[in-house]
Amino acid sequence: MLQRTGDPAGQNAVARPLRMASAAAQGGRPIAIAPPVPHTGVVIAAVVLDLCVIVAAALLAALVGQTDAHPALLLEKTVAVTTVLSIGLIAAAGGYRARNFFSATQQVQAVVAGATAAAAIVSGIEAVFGLLAQIDTVWLLTWAVLSALGLMAGRGVLAAIVVNDPRQRFAPRTVVIGGGPNGGRLVQFLQRRDDRSLRLLGFVDDRYSRIGDEMDALPFLGAIDEVFGLIRRGAVDQVIVALPWSAEDRMLGLLRQLSEYPVHVRLAPDLISYHYPGRTVTDVGGVPLVHLMDRPIAGWAHVLKRAEDIVLAGLALILLSPLFAIIALAVKLDSPGPVLFRQRRVGFNNRAFEMLKFRSMYHDRSEHVIRAQASRSDPRVTRVGGVLRRLSLDELPQIINVLRGDMSIVGPRPHAPGTRAAGRPFEDVVGRYAARHRVKPGITGLAQVRGYRGETETEDKLIKRIDSDLEYIERWSIWLDLVIIVRTAFSVLHMKNAW
Repeated sequence: MLQRTGDPAGQNAVARPLRMASAAAQGGRPIAIAPPVPHTGVVIAAVVLDLCVIVAAALLAALVGQTDAHPALLLEKTVAVTTVLSIGLIAAAGGYRARNFFSATQQVQAVVAGATAAAAIVSGIEAVFGLLAQIDTVWLLTWAVLSALGLMAGRGVLAAIVVNDPRQRFAPRTVVIGGGPNGGRLVQFLQRRDDRSLRLLGFVDDRYSRIGDEMDALPFLGAIDEVFGLIRRGAVDQVIVALPWSAEDRMLGLLRQLSEYPVHVRLAPDLISYHYPGRTVTDVGGVPLVHLMDRPIAGWAHVLKRAEDIVLAGLALILLSPLFAIIALAVKLDSPGPVLFRQRRVGFNNRAFEMLKFRSMYHDRSEHVIRAQASRSDPRVTRVGGVLRRLSLDELPQIINVLRGDMSIVGPRPHAPGTRAAGRPFEDVVGRYAARHRVKPGITGLAQVRGYRGETETEDKLIKRIDSDLEYIERWSIWLDLVIIVRTAFSVLHMKNAW
């Protein structure tokens, strides 16, 4: 058992065995670690693979196309220029980046993007100079298809070889500095994701007392000074510093020492960062800032969304104006009171607005603050109101809210104030309830077309509704809006839980 620093007798050390793997613990013998395959070797193999695939595809395409009737020199130059340009553009797309070799998806995306761009550039130049007409179209298309298929298949095989190597010889040999909470969180995160792009040899730390149980999965290599010996023996390619960011002076001193050695040095994020994985880093004034959250539907997306709302709402108001008049007359004749029901709802950025509906309840029983949700055979609902609710026609005046800018055609439905799920306010049931107000509320939404509407007599119904709202915000696109609008038209005809 290793004794804790500052406790020579080890009397207060935690009696938990660690997987000792330090060179000192092995009598000064270096750790037996399989040497890595040089990254340059993998890059050369990938370049040769891509070259062979593109050229071989051109030769195979010649068996299908009629190349004899076309200038051979032009075809040869086309193949040569396209091939060389493809390699350059694949490299620009990250096709030869070390980390991307561990992902078949990223490799395929890079080679397809690079080769497609190269083909487009060469074809464009040849078209401008009138040379494209001299090339057989069947040969050209066959070459393009075979190249794409061959590049995707070749890179898929390459990724499988790199990822599934049992000795992980393609991954940099990595040591973690720090066995406390920061190191533990890092190791847990990497193991949970089964990231094969680095080979964890173990960890080092001077303070035995703070080593957490999470580090049991890695060999303990000893004190921090051990890492320098491993680097000198050529046994380490990368070091990840996973010390608390609050220990600024200690960390800076360690980084100064590491800067004197030929090794990659990486800084593990502080604990809060693990709650936001996959975020990008932006350089602002020379300071790296992590993108945690972006305003949804911003920039040009906001312009497109607003244009969609104005066009669709304007057309709907014009086309449905006769229906508006008929419904207004029916509501007025059915029971005394105004045609429209106005209710305060919470909208974008938690700002209140006045939402419009055709009145579907008796005027003296309408509630501006909900005490009880409408239910089947609700005595407060008028005869006309029952029909309007079943067909969702009572929501039509919200087209005016859309034109005013208070709402969108598609978005999370604005809930009535005081609405409860299983007797509890909505915001108490779902912790992220207010996040749905990051966008404008809608006349219809993803939750509605999935059938999550009507009474919320159970908390589970509300949770599913809010999950769908938040999913819509994250996945928003014009196409998604159009799909929801079409599905809304069909779902209204088969509505079972609207009354």
